[in-house]
Amino acid sequence: MLPKLTVWGGPLDLELVLLLSYLLALWVGGWALEFLARVHFHRAERYAHTGFAYDALLDRYECPQGELLTLHTFDDRNKLAIYKAPASSCNECALKVFCTPRDEGRHVYRSLAEFHETDVGRFHRRLSLIILGVALTFSGVGLLAWWNKPGEWLLVVATVVSLVLFWLDVRDAPEKTGNDASRVGHFVPDEERIPGMGPPAR
Repeated sequence: MLPKLTVWGGPLDLELVLLLSYLLALWVGGWALEFLARVHFHRAERYAHTGFAYDALLDRYECPQGELLTLHTFDDRNKLAIYKAPASSCNECALKVFCTPRDEGRHVYRSLAEFHETDVGRFHRRLSLIILGVALTFSGVGLLAWWNKPGEWLLVVATVVSLVLFWLDVRDAPEKTGNDASRVGHFVPDEERIPGMGPPAR
């Protein structure tokens, strides 16, 4: 049998302390995974447009050579705004070989979707839900095992926290649309694609 520890002037089983520590690790882990993925997504999105200045007022991009990329079309299915430079300007540009393989001009894709609406966002939200679901299960089972024992109130608090965190994740989870499966099979050159987003339809 594991020894007892004295916490806040009262005895607690070491098993209970270990369980509470595990629950804390799950809570922090579930939040940290989604937070880091969100930070990486936004950084990758900024990197995809490196060298291109976006004018939010006029809704257009300017390339490093001063050429303007105006709004070409919307991809409603993948929530992308597609901007295009004039083909004649791109084909005569000395940097074309480093910029785009397209003969019809450089394209830039701007995401209109929030992070949690993207494939990457949905994946990490589901992963977070699984982790918080495990935490909720462990806290509930632990509460039943420590019922009427010293420290049971800690597991009551832990169960409530796990339930609230799980409910918040479920509430904010985006609904999966029927168009998600159709994103597979389309290709966009890496230098023109926003990481984390499904490629636009052809």
